[in-house]
Amino acid sequence: MYLFFHLALLLYLFLNIEQRIIFKIGNCEKKSQKLGKGRKLLCKGSSLHSRINVGIGLPIERKGEKSVPFGDKKKGREILKKKGREIFRKKGREIFRKKEREIFRKKGREIFRKKEREIFRKKKIPNFSLLPRVSKKWVYYEGKGSSGQGRRSCIVSFMPPIHTSSCVRTVCLSKKSSFGGLHSAWYIIESYTCRSVHSKSIFFSTLGKKKKSKFPIWELKMESSGKEFEKRYHGEDVPSEGEVNESVGVRKPVDTIRKGTHNEGKYPFMTSEQVRSNFINFFKEKNHTVVESASVIPYNDNTLLFTNAGMNQFKKIFLGNVDKNSELGKLKRAVDTQKCIRAGGKHNDLDDVGKDVYHHTFFEMLGNWSFGNYFKEESIDYAWDLLTNVYKLNANRLYVTYFGGDKNIPSCPEDLETKKIWSKYLDEKRILPFGMKENFWEMAETGPCGPCSEIHYDRIGNRDASHLVNKDDPSVLEIWNIVFMQYNKDEKKNMNKLPFPCIDTGMGLERITSILQNVHSNYDTDLFIPIFKQIKEIFNYIPDYEGKINEEDINKVDYAYRVISDHIRCVTIAISDGCLPGNEGRNYVIRRIIRRAVRVGKQVFNIKSNVLWFYRLVDSVCKILSDCFKDLQNEEKVNYIKNTIKQEEMLFNKTLEKGVDKFHKIVKKGENNTNLQGTFSGKDAFDLYTSYGFPIDLIEIMCEEKNVKLNMKEFNDLFKKHQLISDTNNFKITKFFDLPVEKAYELKSHYDVLPTVDYHKYNWKNNEEKNDIKVEAVIQVIYDGTNFLDDIEHTDEGKKYALILSETNFYYENGGQIYDTGLIKNKHMNFQVLNVQKMNDYVLHIGVLLHGGIKRYDIVETFVNFERRKLVACNHTATHLLNFVIRKVLAEYVTKREDGLQNGFTGNDDVKLEETQLNGIVHKEDKDDGKLLPILSCDQKGSLVDEEKLRFDFSFFESIDIKLIDKIEKEINVLIKEELDVTVKTMDLRESKKIKGIRAIFEEDYADKVNVVFIDKNANNILHNLDVNYTYLCSIELCGGTHIANTKFLNDFIITSEESIGKGIYRISAVTNQKAEEIKKKFDDLYVKYKHIFEDPNENKLTDVQSYKRILKEDKFLPYLKKNYILQNLEKIEKNIIEKEKNMQKELFNKATNVGKAYAIEDKKDNILLDLKFFKELNGNQKVLEKIVQAYSKHKKTLSYFFIITDESNTYCVFEIKESLKNKNMQADVFMKEVMKSVDGNSGGGKNKAFGSAAKDKGIELKNVVQEAIKKYL
Repeated sequence: MYLFFHLALLLYLFLNIEQRIIFKIGNCEKKSQKLGKGRKLLCKGSSLHSRINVGIGLPIERKGEKSVPFGDKKKGREILKKKGREIFRKKGREIFRKKEREIFRKKGREIFRKKEREIFRKKKIPNFSLLPRVSKKWVYYEGKGSSGQGRRSCIVSFMPPIHTSSCVRTVCLSKKSSFGGLHSAWYIIESYTCRSVHSKSIFFSTLGKKKKSKFPIWELKMESSGKEFEKRYHGEDVPSEGEVNESVGVRKPVDTIRKGTHNEGKYPFMTSEQVRSNFINFFKEKNHTVVESASVIPYNDNTLLFTNAGMNQFKKIFLGNVDKNSELGKLKRAVDTQKCIRAGGKHNDLDDVGKDVYHHTFFEMLGNWSFGNYFKEESIDYAWDLLTNVYKLNANRLYVTYFGGDKNIPSCPEDLETKKIWSKYLDEKRILPFGMKENFWEMAETGPCGPCSEIHYDRIGNRDASHLVNKDDPSVLEIWNIVFMQYNKDEKKNMNKLPFPCIDTGMGLERITSILQNVHSNYDTDLFIPIFKQIKEIFNYIPDYEGKINEEDINKVDYAYRVISDHIRCVTIAISDGCLPGNEGRNYVIRRIIRRAVRVGKQVFNIKSNVLWFYRLVDSVCKILSDCFKDLQNEEKVNYIKNTIKQEEMLFNKTLEKGVDKFHKIVKKGENNTNLQGTFSGKDAFDLYTSYGFPIDLIEIMCEEKNVKLNMKEFNDLFKKHQLISDTNNFKITKFFDLPVEKAYELKSHYDVLPTVDYHKYNWKNNEEKNDIKVEAVIQVIYDGTNFLDDIEHTDEGKKYALILSETNFYYENGGQIYDTGLIKNKHMNFQVLNVQKMNDYVLHIGVLLHGGIKRYDIVETFVNFERRKLVACNHTATHLLNFVIRKVLAEYVTKREDGLQNGFTGNDDVKLEETQLNGIVHKEDKDDGKLLPILSCDQKGSLVDEEKLRFDFSFFESIDIKLIDKIEKEINVLIKEELDVTVKTMDLRESKKIKGIRAIFEEDYADKVNVVFIDKNANNILHNLDVNYTYLCSIELCGGTHIANTKFLNDFIITSEESIGKGIYRISAVTNQKAEEIKKKFDDLYVKYKHIFEDPNENKLTDVQSYKRILKEDKFLPYLKKNYILQNLEKIEKNIIEKEKNMQKELFNKATNVGKAYAIEDKKDNILLDLKFFKELNGNQKVLEKIVQAYSKHKKTLSYFFIITDESNTYCVFEIKESLKNKNMQADVFMKEVMKSVDGNSGGGKNKAFGSAAKDKGIELKNVVQEAIKKYL
């Protein structure tokens, strides 16, 4: 049996393995070379000599190895035969030890086939049998080798890059090779050492077959090679051609290698940091301005949940809404790496993350931009230069696409210009046309758009892969997209050429890094590997990451690795940029992401519910990304991020337990209901999904475990309704009058309209003096929202127009401040200005023509409503005071609360959360008057200023106590009484940033010259003492709005509300000046109306208390502090009244019970059929009457009754038919309806028992009516 099986196995291998090794011993020249401590003799041959220098994988020499020259061909063959037979005889029987013998008998060829499939399928090993051998030279080794011990002889051959690896081929005689522990023997093996897909070397050996050879078969061995991997990560290279004689297989850094290879010019490996910096530096050298990444939270853009593309921060330029004097407006060429999140909204990759190896919620988008500067040819030239000369990609693996035209859009023809430019670099068969879907980019249904050209890379090479482009083949992937923004699409779908075409490109950092690091996927790059390592360190019992997906990932371990590593990157960046977990919008998305990662970790890694771990991975993310995103180097911010995630983990652990309990209760309820047995409703599943964070796949698993069927259709219907609506590409301005780029260009080119001069808006008297300032201007053009007009008449009342003047003193809406209103007029017409907006350098005065007519070039005068502006200016100045005082008051609060605790996160899980809540929020380092004051994560998140109110949004780590609100209001009123000057100085933006403590929203697009608003007694002293930190001394802000001259003009400051608008984001609303006086008077009048509630508690009525409460809560324009004080007292009074009424009711119920019982006992008339009684002695409602009935019925079980009772407002009655009236053909509801009709009352009930009610004075009348009505039944 033993012999038969062995022969059968060898026959099978001989017939089925494609790759067979043919051993040839070439003519060698004996030569000795000294290499370090050891001595190695290499048989020099042309093939080895010329090729070994480009090897990337396994180094030939190892420390401690002793080498001797192999002789000639004949001697080599003799040694192999002799050694092989000797080993086979000695070790042959060991192959079939007891365990192996049993396995081979049962499994045999089945095992072999299965393992062979794993080699090529699961482990993603390329099929090396298709590759030619490029060298066959022998080297003889003595010592310990990678695949075993003992002496071995090898042929070393370089294999070119294939799929995801660069490999070296080695043919060896090796001892103690093994596979899964199945057997142990000596082998002649052919092995390949490749740069692996996950930081390991893969030693792969095919069948070693030699004529008349009896040597066994094949091996697959996974070995860690940390040192080797470190070498690669430090970018070390193989020896150059001239260095081979001095060092064989020992890599040394060199500048160049053999031309014509994939890695021409340099060793190809780059860290992700090098990939990023090479991109930035390349375009920087091409005169591109390096622009920092915008926040992932879009500033002032409600069309986006998150920044999801590199172009988001340049949207103003494309739409023509940028200030030409700002840094953004001056950009002609730009380069950046943009932080992007695609989770929620139109582009939502969240639910796909982990299931494959290319979806991410967070990624970096490398991009270069041209705004009316260079166009197609330069952008293509730059792309080709970067990819082939900097990144050293093989040109023969590149394919490009271009727009091939669309018959439905004749105004946008085939992009032959792009095709022609690409033909300079690539054969025509590699330049492929595609349609609108693949190669035409649009912002939205209308707006800037244009054709694009995509660059694709073939991971495998040495083939024609053109048919795989845009076919979702993972071996041919898109790496770069170049958009030629040259059209503007109008509402009629017409393509109008833009006056200044732009370039917009995007290349995913993760994807290009995976190519340059020769790995299988983005997750195998150094952007993720350190996170994997930390996960492994935290949970040392879990297997290493192996890159498996779908059914190959049996226990979903690799799925969990991907989900957790992706999600920690996403939430770290989001929280760093100010997005905290919450229940709405983007805050809810971040909460979902955290909970999904934690849940996957618990489910796959079997983590206990009380273990907090996810927050610990923040450190790995910061190490990877902090070189680019400097805020991640801030220890306080890192600690703040960790604390935020940690708190969310704690909250989710509690929620998860509650969710599981709820699930079991729902299932149990269904088991007790025959209609619900075996089913789990989509509504309940959706509730678990939204309220408890349970993903639908987890709910499905739980349902399967309980053997209940989930209603997926119902769930999907609810999910579609609930999905966050965020049309990522909805860039169309939603105002009535939109002046797009092409319209602005039309104004300049066809109408010679100059930009509006608007500096007059700051020329006004912002004190007590009367404003009579006006500006004389020329009407340059009239715009109706679609067309430019030369004249209009007052014919269509109410129709809106926009006048574009040569100059204006109207303030257009900007920076949170509302626009001005007023009049534009001359002796022929009167135009009322209702709204003012600035677009593309033109100020649009939007309004209605009250009378007369308007003609182009008419001279007019502008009359701003300065009384309204003064109210707006008061509120704007008050907003600055509020910003300053909030930071000061909360800083003092945190300093006191810190109470001696060490500031900063210790990293010790034993530290209580309460003791580390301030971590990342307090930072003691800045001095003003000798005291150490904390800097808070208390930043402005938005504002709104109009003539009635001001609104200020800010961040803080906990809810604001009412005492702090009181202190904020009082301190602002102190500053008002101090009559501080409000000074506005125009400064260079760079100079203004030198002022310590200056406040600004740096996401705003500021011009080179900015207005700095000082609220202090002497602004000049501040400018002469720039070494002082003014954070808590006075208010200094960058601001382009209008302000009053002195704080005394505010008169008063009253906070009207304080609320949370998201986790960690709070909003304070307030009023000043006239409005403050109005709401104080309104509050006082209201108090007078209801003061009796407080004066005589014994006479309080619950209805009055509840009415007062309702008014206070619904009216948003009342003093918040006074209102809150009154509400607290009303709560106490209401509670007392309710308690008192409960006691009274309890007494009344007891009395009613006693009355009913006494009446039943005292009643001796057993021969009557109906007991009719009006209980005049009791003052009660229907509930009291029911208590009488209950007590009465215990003693009179067969006697029918009709009882009546009254209270302060109504008369109540009840009629029940019992045995005494059963044979009288009566129905209780019919009888009750009849009698209640007589007293104008209402009734209801059934045929045995009915109820009625009427006015409070109808009791006696009702009794009489019943006496008469019952007679006809008796």
